[in-house]
Amino acid sequence: MALIAAFWLDWFLGEPDIPFHPVRIAGSAVSYCEKSLRRKGTIFEGVLSAVITLTFTLSAAGVSLYYAAKAGSFWYFVVSTLIIYFSISVRSLAEHADNVRKGLEKSEDEGRKELSKIVSRDTENMPKEKIVTSAVESVSENYVDAVVSPMLFAALFGPMGAVLFKTVSTMDSMIGYKNEKFLYYGRFAARFDDVLNFLPARLSIIPVTLASLILRLNTKNAIRCFGKFRLSHASPNSAHPMSAFAGALNLRLGGTVSYFGKLTEKPYIGDSDRSAETADITKSVRLMETSSVIWAVICCLITLWKVM
Repeated sequence: MALIAAFWLDWFLGEPDIPFHPVRIAGSAVSYCEKSLRRKGTIFEGVLSAVITLTFTLSAAGVSLYYAAKAGSFWYFVVSTLIIYFSISVRSLAEHADNVRKGLEKSEDEGRKELSKIVSRDTENMPKEKIVTSAVESVSENYVDAVVSPMLFAALFGPMGAVLFKTVSTMDSMIGYKNEKFLYYGRFAARFDDVLNFLPARLSIIPVTLASLILRLNTKNAIRCFGKFRLSHASPNSAHPMSAFAGALNLRLGGTVSYFGKLTEKPYIGDSDRSAETADITKSVRLMETSSVIWAVICCLITLWKVM
């Protein structure tokens, strides 16, 4: 019940803009540990920071759930629902991508401006087709982080599982970079995130395939591209959902991009030769939303199987 309620709360309300959002608290813990513990940027310092951050967030969630349970099953349900709700980001992911589409409908400059809010790559002077494919890549890649993984961990391990995943995901997004500052310090967080996303990324083909059938997209091509391109990325997980989306939408994602003024060669994902259009952003959002509903049903079935 908490899983269902959390999903629909996110669907209708989106990301709550509150100062005591658990993700913000986790982010503050990551920042505090970095300022307090990071000296030489070693792997040990990164591991210690991760352990302290996880201990803090899991303890806070555990204490909240303990006292909620003592107050009664209703309050345990409420707290569990809120914890899982804070870990899911279906609507936020859809809205950010849709803002890129709306920006492009005004001008390419507006599209670049909106895209810069959701990607770390350089968007200045980016052509329209690349803006579109970058937005689709963002939707497909973040689908696992924002929906598949947190819901699966909640289904398997309850609200504490959702807290665990969201904390690690937050650490990875803040310090899991392969640059001079975080190459070693953030390595543990990045690898931990890879481990937690390993199974969800590979399972993402199930809801995406079913959703492509419902939306009458290219299901056969989604399966083919998944098999062909799912390992075509430096990350062990990112290309799995991206390849399925690329196939379903008949797009070619990836390719050369610029980060902080430096060109980075990335392999292409998908082999379509058609040009990406603004409408493809809307299609990717609908595919993500439909896949999310299907995945929510699957996760509910997992929880029912657990308690039977």
